[in-house]
Amino acid sequence: QENPTRRSEMAEEEALTLTAVSIEPNECPLGSELRVTIKFKVNQAISSGVWDLLYMVDMASKRKLIPLGKSASVSYAAGEEASVELGCPKIETEGFKPHQLANAGLVICQLKDGEQEVVAVNMVAQVTKKEDGQLYRTVYSPLEE
Repeated sequence: QENPTRRSEMAEEEALTLTAVSIEPNECPLGSELRVTIKFKVNQAISSGVWDLLYMVDMASKRKLIPLGKSASVSYAAGEEASVELGCPKIETEGFKPHQLANAGLVICQLKDGEQEVVAVNMVAQVTKKEDGQLYRTVYSPLEE
């Protein structure tokens, strides 16, 4: 038996509609600085929003979130076209073994309104070991097919 209230919640429109995502630099060493710019249309008003930038290391037995940055508190009106820029000078990966990092991870831009998660923009980060032994990342925009 499906819960009818759950179905109506799922039918609700997303709080944000992404219009553009930029990831810089890309195809670079994993620990390099990271800047993410997201442009979006606001579908539901957000009064006390805070964006978090995270990197998730996906290991066989567990997932580990590395906090990278946070925005100041922001508010958005419904119907507004807006953008956010998040970044960090480097991705700290100390304490991880290379084989734990050399697979698919996630760059996550998460927006909370108070304590409530509004949206999480997940970007797959493919990490590969180059011939020189360095780990390189390629982060894919969720808008690219």
